[in-house]
Amino acid sequence: MPDSTYNGWPNYQTWNVMLWMDNEESAYREYREKAQRFKDKKRHFGGVAARAVCEDCFGERTPDGVSFNNNRIKWGKIAEAMRES
Repeated sequence: MPDSTYNGWPNYQTWNVMLWMDNEESAYREYREKAQRFKDKKRHFGGVAARAVCEDCFGERTPDGVSFNNNRIKWGKIAEAMRES
């Protein structure tokens, strides 16, 4: 059975968003800080929060042009990665 993921992510769009969040130091620090704040308040850091952090860092899209409105982006997977980092 062939692997249907993109570099371990559900698809290119999800991978690209997380690539930018992990590779830009300021974005990485921001999501780490926000995820920790949610944890400190005993709140769940989910897909809505992850998308908001991405928009705060980059606006409407990644520097590669992937729109945050793209319905292929799996925000829950991104939030999960942000919580685990």
